[in-house]
Amino acid sequence: MSQLVYPQSVEELQHVLRTASDTGSLLYVYRQGKPGGITIDLSKLDEILEIDAANLVATVRPGVKLGILAGRLAEQGLRFLPADTPFYQDKTVGQLYYEGCSNLSSLKYGSAKHFLMGSEVVLPTGELLKTGGKTVKNVTGYDFTRFFNAPYTDYGITATFLLKLLPLPETRKGMSITFAGVEDMLGFVKEMKESQMVPAYLLWVDRKVQAIFQNDLQGQLVMLEFDGVQEDAEEQQHRAIILSKKYDGTIRESYEGAGQMPAKWGELYRSSDKYVLTDEYKLAFTRQAEFIKAFYDIVNSSGVQAGMFGQVSEGKLNIALAAARPDSAFIEAVVTAVKHSGGISTGKYDRLTGKGPSGILAELEQQAKIAFDPKQILNRLMLQEVQ
Repeated sequence: MSQLVYPQSVEELQHVLRTASDTGSLLYVYRQGKPGGITIDLSKLDEILEIDAANLVATVRPGVKLGILAGRLAEQGLRFLPADTPFYQDKTVGQLYYEGCSNLSSLKYGSAKHFLMGSEVVLPTGELLKTGGKTVKNVTGYDFTRFFNAPYTDYGITATFLLKLLPLPETRKGMSITFAGVEDMLGFVKEMKESQMVPAYLLWVDRKVQAIFQNDLQGQLVMLEFDGVQEDAEEQQHRAIILSKKYDGTIRESYEGAGQMPAKWGELYRSSDKYVLTDEYKLAFTRQAEFIKAFYDIVNSSGVQAGMFGQVSEGKLNIALAAARPDSAFIEAVVTAVKHSGGISTGKYDRLTGKGPSGILAELEQQAKIAFDPKQILNRLMLQEVQ
C-alpha cells in the first residue's frame, strides 16, 4: 500500500515534494499509487482564493470542484466555461487540466486550455514556479502555462490556477432529442452546422452507452443547449426543433435556465468500477459515419460491451466499456479503425493504463520530464513503462 498524504497548503505540498526529492521516494498524484510510494491527495487544497470580477479572472486551488466554482461565480454573474455544463460538476479544476478534458462548449467558446491564464507549479524539487498572469501581456512569448498544464505531462504539480471568466448568458435554452438511428442523428447535426446554429454544447450518447448507465433506452440521444441573448437563443432552439422533425427526432425534454437534465450523465467523463472511459478520438465530421459503422462492426464481432458518446458536431468521440480491464486487442482494433477513417487517438488510454506517452512528440516530452524531474519521482510509472 502507498502512503496517503493530504497537503493543506502550498507550503505543505512543497515540503512533501522536497522531502521526496531528498529521499528518492516515489510520488503519485491523479493516479493510483504503487506500494512503497506516496499518493498525494489534493482535495484539501480547495480554496477559491479570489474572484476578480474587474479583470474576469478567478484564482483557485486544484481541489476546487467545478460545480462549487460554478455556483460561486454565478452569484456574481460570472462563469468559467469548462465548468459551465453539468457534465463535469464533480471534477476538480486540477483533474480537468491534468486529464485534458475538453471544454464541452468549445464549438462556440474555444478549448479549455484558452481559459487558463496562469498557474503556480510546484516542481519535483519543491521549488515554486509561476507562469502567466491575469492579463494577456503576461502570457506572451513562450507559453509555459500550457506547457506545464498539458495533459499527463507530470513536470510538476499545479497548486494554483488563474482562470479566465466570462459573464453569464442572458438565457439558456436546453433540450434532449432522440433519433431512431445514427444516420438520422448525423443528418440533423450536419444540417444544423450548415444552418449556422451554434449550441453552447451538443453531446451525443448512443444506445449502448445508455445501457451501461441507464435502463431507459431512448434511441440515439442528443443533448444540446443554446445560450446568449433571449431572442437569439429562443430562435435557435425553435429552428432546432423544426429541423429535428425533418429527421424524425423526438423531443424528450426541454428546459430554460441552468437545467438539471444532463446531470445524470456526469459519470460519462470519469472512469469507475462500472466502466472504463478510453481515449478521445478526433475525426473530421465527414468521416464520422464511416468510423462509427466500423466501431459497431468491431463491437458486434468481439462481443465486448462498449458504446460511443461525445461532441459529435466537433468530431470528438469517446468509447465507454463496461469492463474494468478491456481487451487490448479490442482497443487496438478501434484505434486502427480511427486511423483508417483519417482520425487520431489522443493517447489518453495508453497513459491511463501506464504505457506512457506515444507519438512523434513522446521523445521531446520525455526529455522535458527528465529536465524538470531529474530523479523521476513524480508518477514514475509512465517512464518505467516507456523505457
